[in-house]
This record gives sequence, C-alpha cells and structure tokens, in this order.
Amino acid sequence: MKILRLIIILFVLISCNKTETEDIEIDVYIPNNSGNSTTDITIIKDEFQNKKIVIAGNANYQFIVSFERELDGTLLEFSQSEIGIPIIMTDNEGNEWDIFGFAILGPRKGQRLKPTQSLIGYWFSFATFYPGIEIFPDTDRRGEFDGEKIEGSGNWLVPIDEIRSGGVGKDGIPALTNPKYNRAYSVEYLSTSDLVVGVSEGENQIAYPHDVLDWHEIINDGLGEQEYSIIYCPLTGTATAWNRNLNGKLTTFGVSGLLFNTNIVPFDRETDSAWSQLFDSSIFDELKGTKPDNLMVVETTWETWKIMFPQSNVVNFDTGYNRKYGDYPYGEYKTQDYLIFPVKYDDNRLNPKERVHAVVINGKARVYRFSNF
Repeated sequence: MKILRLIIILFVLISCNKTETEDIEIDVYIPNNSGNSTTDITIIKDEFQNKKIVIAGNANYQFIVSFERELDGTLLEFSQSEIGIPIIMTDNEGNEWDIFGFAILGPRKGQRLKPTQSLIGYWFSFATFYPGIEIFPDTDRRGEFDGEKIEGSGNWLVPIDEIRSGGVGKDGIPALTNPKYNRAYSVEYLSTSDLVVGVSEGENQIAYPHDVLDWHEIINDGLGEQEYSIIYCPLTGTATAWNRNLNGKLTTFGVSGLLFNTNIVPFDRETDSAWSQLFDSSIFDELKGTKPDNLMVVETTWETWKIMFPQSNVVNFDTGYNRKYGDYPYGEYKTQDYLIFPVKYDDNRLNPKERVHAVVINGKARVYRFSNF
C-alpha cells in the first residue's frame, strides 16, 4: 500500500492549565485508497423521498456518511477520491470533499454539502421507530406494518405505556458539561477499534469516545460558535448532536432515567421538557412537538479518527466521576441478540444488534448496511 507521509508542525498547549506553547513534530499517515480494499471508499448514489443522495463508507473503518447531492441548484456526480481520508469523494467539477462534507479542494472550496438526517445504530431501534423501514438495496420490500400511527397519551406526544423507567432516577446517569480533552496524537487511553463520535466546526474537531458516552450518555459542549449536546443511547447504539439553543435560550440536557422503546429520553434544564432521541422531538411538557436542530456527527473507529484528525481534541477520562471507562456497563448486550427492555415492533429481517446507517427524510427511513461498503 502506498503511503503519503505528511509532517505537520503543530503549536499546541502543553496542558489545559498552561499557556506555554511548543513546536511538536508528528507523523500523519494518510492511506492512498487506490487498489487497497481496506481503505477503499464505497460510493452509493440513491434517491429517497424525492431526494437525490450520496452515501459513502468503509466497513473496515466503521463509518458511513450521507449527503444530498444537489448543491446551489447543481446535481453533482461523486466518485471515490484518490487523495485519502479524511477526503473521501471527488465530483464531476473537480472538487474534493471530506468526511464532514466540506469541499477541501476545487472550485467549490469552502462550501459544504447538506448532510442528511442520519444515524448509526442497532437495527432493532430503527425497525421499531420506523416500522416497515426499507433496507437498501432491496427497497421494494418493506417489513410488515399495518399503518398504525403513533398516538400520544395526555400531555405526552407518544403512548405513555411505552415510556419506561431505565432503573435509575433523574440525573442518576450524570451528564457531562464542558469536558476535558487531550490532543488526538497524544492519546494512549483508547484502543484502535474503540468507537468515537466526532463533530467538526471550521478547521477544528472534537471526538467523544464511546467509552465515556457509555457511562454518561449526554455531553454538553461547544465548538466554535456551535453549542450542542452529544446525545448517545448505549441501548440503541445511536448518537446525535443537538443544538443547545432552544427558542433563543441556551440550555443543557440531562438524562431523565426514562426510555421510549428502549431509547434515551433526555430532558432540557431550561424547561424540564422530555425529549426522544430517535423520535427527534420533545415529547412532553412545554416544548412538546419541538424539533431539535441536528448537527452532523461522524462515527468511526479511534484508529481512523486519529489518522484523519491527529490535531483534534478528544474527551478524556478525567470527568470527576469514578467510572470504569473502557469497561462496557451492559455486559454482553452489544454482541448478543437479547434486549433489556421491550420494544413495540419486532422485525427479524436483520439481526437486532446489526449496526446500520439510517437516513431519515420526511418521517420515513431507509437503512444501509456496513456489508454494502
């Protein structure tokens, strides 16, 4: 495999508490994708809910991302880039696009593709929230579903009998706010196959390890002008980022201890309204029916993230809480078929714990399997 070696000189803070800087020389290895099956990026062009979209991914690197193909009224044609991650696609205009959808080179440099609303998570979670969901490429077949609509109960937007206690009270799982970081190139507390959830703003990125999210589920943070909360549900394996500015007021989210179809129910501290991550809405109280503003996240392995963004910040284990970070709190749950809590709809077309990428448009969803990439 051909390797392009870049020497990057970084001016970094020695620690969060120091202001001195030093020149640090690090080696960044960016694989050349050409002719190497472990680094090839598979590009899929699709149309869903009258939207032309492009999905790019690599099963070995454990990432799938998706974007709308139309930009400024022009429909772009995409193929794999030969430069190497984090640049993943090139187009018919000669632009090179990175994994967050930014044009890094070419006539559209600085522009960004519109990300689809999408998540990576366990198959069973999408099957129960979007019954009858389509599976790419066999989109003519749908799961059995009688068309029943979700009907709320009282002041709830969803059936109250599908809201369950997760066994802990409000804030029983402590959310984090303004966590501490290390630079990616200096991190030694993560393994290559560990999963991280990443966000990007301008030239800066932050990665949030599953090892931390498994124990805290919500991290209230910010990057540049973006103030957001990472919302992660270890039971459904789904991660999102919600803008913390709600109706002009900045808030933080906490863990309510409740579940809706085994998925996390956060609450915002400004109004105490309850939210559903996978329903993508507030489901109880003052903000009921409000949709959050979603920010794009990229989920991938630590090894891949470090290759792509060696200068990024990574949340560390210095949280102020005594947790066994790196030990999964739910035993064999990730690798076994069983669910801890019941869900309304079962769909056995796939293994319930298979991780898939779901694109959601107009309240409908289609999933893409890692085996497609």
